[in-house]
Amino acid sequence: MKILCLHGVGSSGAILEAQMANLRRELDPSFELVFVDGLFECERGPGVPEYQTGPFFSHTQGYSPFHIAQAVGYLEDLLEDEGPFDGIFGFSQGAALTLSYCYQQQAAANPLRAKFACLFSTAMPCSPDAGTGDTIISKLRALEYDMTDRARRNGEDLTTAEQEFVDVLQRTVVDAAIRDPLFPWTDMDVYRYGERDAIPRVMYPSLLAHKIQIPTIHVWGQNDFEYMIQMAEVARSICEESMVKTVLHTGLHDIPKRQSDIKAVLRRIDWALTQCQG
Repeated sequence: MKILCLHGVGSSGAILEAQMANLRRELDPSFELVFVDGLFECERGPGVPEYQTGPFFSHTQGYSPFHIAQAVGYLEDLLEDEGPFDGIFGFSQGAALTLSYCYQQQAAANPLRAKFACLFSTAMPCSPDAGTGDTIISKLRALEYDMTDRARRNGEDLTTAEQEFVDVLQRTVVDAAIRDPLFPWTDMDVYRYGERDAIPRVMYPSLLAHKIQIPTIHVWGQNDFEYMIQMAEVARSICEESMVKTVLHTGLHDIPKRQSDIKAVLRRIDWALTQCQG
């Protein structure tokens, strides 16, 4: 059972391996976990302890469609060249990239090179398709809509779809950018004044043509930041409901450490494997 493991932003394969130590000890010995570094060296990421030494990596250079497509292409090559893999374990940015890859492969009718995914504390999933949400973004740009202005929403003549877009961004990446200076998205003005090609294309159900069809397990800490919980919930919502299981653990933005939480994750992994065999 070969599993590709993708770390979060400003982390590394070695750091994720240490994060997963407790979980790894409880996995069946048949599991082979392959930890890789992101393609781009970067600064220490949010939540990475000071005692952790670098280098640190990111799977992307940014979150525009071009950058996401670049990361998805690299992941596709990795799965093909280093595989075959049975599944993916992703943490934070690595989990979001996994969903971007799965959706894009399905949209292109290409084979998925993973049968299931276990996603921990998923960050905001973004699309490599510059057309995702483009009509809504065009309208909001024409209004010079400030995504950070929560008071404006009640006085603006927005359609239901436009209001949903604003609401999703405000409770996820906007809140994160305001509260965490290390969060990789800090310039929300890109939606008003930035180059169109630079605008991240967030993924949530009403913007997408279909949902991700492989079994996915979504794991996050009940004590994580609220904006990270919101991102994880958005990520879960783009997956087919009948193929989804959720585990809420007692920690923060991390891999579960308590034995009871780990056992709950293992049960969901067993469920996913059963679904794959069926």
